Amino acid sequence: MVNIPENINKICVHTGNILNLNEVKKNAGQNSSEELVESLKIALKGWSPPTENIGTCLEVRSNDETIKVSGVERSELRTSVKVFITSDKKEALQEAIDKLFASLEADNVDSVVMAYTGTSHDTNNRLQEIQHLWEVLEANVQSGKLSRIGISDVDTDLFITLYNSAKTKPSIVQINLASCCVVPPALQDFCKQNDIQLLTHNDPLDFLPSKKLHAAFGLSNDSSTFTYKWITRYLTLLCCRGVIAAKGYILSAQRS
Repeated sequence: MVNIPENINKICVHTGNILNLNEVKKNAGQNSSEELVESLKIALKGWSPPTENIGTCLEVRSNDETIKVSGVERSELRTSVKVFITSDKKEALQEAIDKLFASLEADNVDSVVMAYTGTSHDTNNRLQEIQHLWEVLEANVQSGKLSRIGISDVDTDLFITLYNSAKTKPSIVQINLASCCVVPPALQDFCKQNDIQLLTHNDPLDFLPSKKLHAAFGLSNDSSTFTYKWITRYLTLLCCRGVIAAKGYILSAQRS
């Protein structure tokens, strides 16, 4: 069980390269949410917070946070990223990107796909929130940090509206076949016409419920509630071989 001081209201956990974790490799059939929980548990295992000058935010790093791939030129690697974000605040998304680059020690990432859950069920509000966050991704493309940006789990009309309004167009769109058994024909046609990569995924829609987060943190049900603000998943491929060289998660959770 993790001993989280009462004054701590924010925790950021870095799993490091989970391909180095035997416990994760043994459970290769688990879904991405289960993989994340297992990775968080390992990162937190045996960890204890510092006793001095900790402020209100904790950074937890895995004992094996090695992410850099040795013996390989950076040009031979391609890193794709998915950011699961519940907050519509620009600074939350920028924080996720900044911590990603700090962990990877990279200058550029090939692609970032944003999965925004939010709380609004109103289509117009959801569109405005996504457009608001999209400006952060656009700024990071303009600065040269990101090469391609995309969006996940939005309906066809919202995606087309986002595409038409964006300065930097989404070049990737992901849909979850668990909630959409057939790819909408209108979305297929639009993607073909505009050279957009249309992908499917099987990430749970509720990627990390509070109950699972508490289980990963080893917190009891009657303790203060933590919810995640964003989760970054990165995957680095060795291009010439098509081999996964690194995979990991970074999570930011806040006390409610």
